[in-house]
Amino acid sequence: MNTPLKALDEMIRLTSPFPESVTVKDWKATGRKVIGWFNPYIPEEIIHAAGMLPFEVTGDNEPVQTQGAEAYIYSNSCSKIRTCWQMQLDGKYNFLDGYVSSSMCDQDKRLFSLWKYYKKLPYMEILYAPRKRDEEAVQLYLADLEDFRNRFSEYRLSRIPDRDIANSIKVYNRGRELMYELYELRKRDRPPVTGTETLEVTKAAARMPRERFNELMEQLLGEIQSTGREIKKARRLMVIGSDLHNANQMAALEALDAVVVVDEMDIGIRRAWGQVDTQLPPMEALARYYVLGRPVDKHNWISDGRLEFIGDMAEQYKVDGILSEDVRFCTYNGWDKFDLKKQMEKRGIPILQIDLEYGHLAGAQVKIRADAFLEMLESRAS
Repeated sequence: MNTPLKALDEMIRLTSPFPESVTVKDWKATGRKVIGWFNPYIPEEIIHAAGMLPFEVTGDNEPVQTQGAEAYIYSNSCSKIRTCWQMQLDGKYNFLDGYVSSSMCDQDKRLFSLWKYYKKLPYMEILYAPRKRDEEAVQLYLADLEDFRNRFSEYRLSRIPDRDIANSIKVYNRGRELMYELYELRKRDRPPVTGTETLEVTKAAARMPRERFNELMEQLLGEIQSTGREIKKARRLMVIGSDLHNANQMAALEALDAVVVVDEMDIGIRRAWGQVDTQLPPMEALARYYVLGRPVDKHNWISDGRLEFIGDMAEQYKVDGILSEDVRFCTYNGWDKFDLKKQMEKRGIPILQIDLEYGHLAGAQVKIRADAFLEMLESRAS
C-alpha cells in the first residue's frame, strides 16, 4: 500500500515555492535573518544558535537555464555552481542576509568570490575545509570555527554563547536521529518510502527551522508505523555520487520497476549520520563531528574509506545494483570511478556510471541505459 504521507506533504508545502518559501516569508516577516550556506562543512548549529535560519543554497526540481551565469563562469564548470549563480542573478536568493561557504573545491570558491564581488550581502564568510581525517585537521577546523563564531557574533551584535550552541546541537542531533530511523526502515524487504520521498525529506531539513522539521519527522515516522506502508518494486537500488536536489531525477528512475533504498550523498545519508558528542565543549564537539563523525566523502585525500562505506551500505540494504551519478565536470567523483568499479566488482555488485547536468532531467540516452541496467539486474536475479 502507498498511503499519502501528510507530514511529508506539509514539509513540501512549507518549503515551497523554492527558494523563497512559505517558511522563509514567515520567518522574514518577523524581522529575523536568513543565512545561506553552501557545502557540508558549514555547521548549521552555529547559525541556528545565533537565532537565524540556516538555508542551504541549491537548485531544486525545476531545471535552470544558465546562459547568464556562463558570462561569469566557464560553461565547462560544475553545473551546480552555474545553477546557483544563475538563481542569484535572477534575484531568487535576494531574501538572504548572509552567505557562508568553505574552500571545499575551486568551484565553491569561485561562487563565493562572484557573490561577494557582484552581489555582496551584509555578512559573507568562507571557512577552511579539512582534507584529512586526523587530529591536526580537527584542530585547524576548530580554530576556523572559533574565528567564524567571533565574526558572526560581531555581525549579530552579541556573543553567541556556548549554552546556545549546546542547545542547537541537541536539536540537530534529534533531527539526525529521526532521519536515521527513516533510513533504517528502508532496509525492509518492502521499504515504506521511496527514494524520491526521502530526498524531499532531507531537502526540507536544510530549508526550515529544525524544531519544526523534527516535529514533522516524528509525525512522519508515526504515519509509517500506523499505515503499514510498503513500496513494491522488483529491484533495490543505491544512488551515489553528486548531490541530487531535483527529485524528478530520482522519480524518473523509480518510474521503472525499481526503488532507491539508500544513497551515499551529502544531502542524504550523511545528513542523517551520527551524533555530535554532547559531553565535549560544544565547539570542539562540532569540529570533531564535521571532520570525523560522518562517512568519508569524496573531498578527503584518502578516499578508500568512502568506497568501503559504499560497499558496506550496499550489502546492508541488500541492493541489486548501484547508480553512480556525477555532475559533469566534477573532478572529485571522476577520480574514484576506476577504483569504485573495481571494488564493487569484488563484492559482486553491478554499477552503472552516468554523467548528468545538475538539476536537468535525465534524457533519452540515460533512460535507455537505466532500462538496460535493470534488465541486466533482472537476468542476474533469474
